[in-house]
Amino acid sequence: MSRLVEEVKIWNTPIIGAYLLWRFTQGYSKGHQFGDAPIALLHFVATAILTSKELTEFISNKRSNLQSYIRSFEENKNSDILLSLQERIKDKKEYTLAAIDIAISEGLMVWDVETGKLYARNLSEKSGRGNNIRKQTQREGKKAEILGVWFSEHEIIDIESYLKVVF
Repeated sequence: MSRLVEEVKIWNTPIIGAYLLWRFTQGYSKGHQFGDAPIALLHFVATAILTSKELTEFISNKRSNLQSYIRSFEENKNSDILLSLQERIKDKKEYTLAAIDIAISEGLMVWDVETGKLYARNLSEKSGRGNNIRKQTQREGKKAEILGVWFSEHEIIDIESYLKVVF
């Protein structure tokens, strides 16, 4: 199966994106030294990364931070994949907006219009039988959380610089 077909199969609904952005936001808040939430712009970068198998390949707890993640592309001579991130952000803009909208309407996140930050809500309710999240989606959610922690360690200007993107 081609990579494009596989990507479409996994990411054909913004509902999955809503879940991943919620997990990204949780990771960001958990990793931030003051427990702060990310500004909404970072969710567009996160979506561009999290919806690409090639870009999520190197996200794991084995890497200590965002710089290590970026070095992994250079070490594997795949830096051109990372350079495509700006275009992916543009291509996924509508998808990201739909995912944020779903996350807010379903109570996963709250948007603070004063600061432009998205806050993850803590959900203590267990899902019922038949409503459990697929294992693959749970694994992707863990990667989203790790990415959130990595982003929380930096200012937005540094993230732009490291990933070579412009907001």
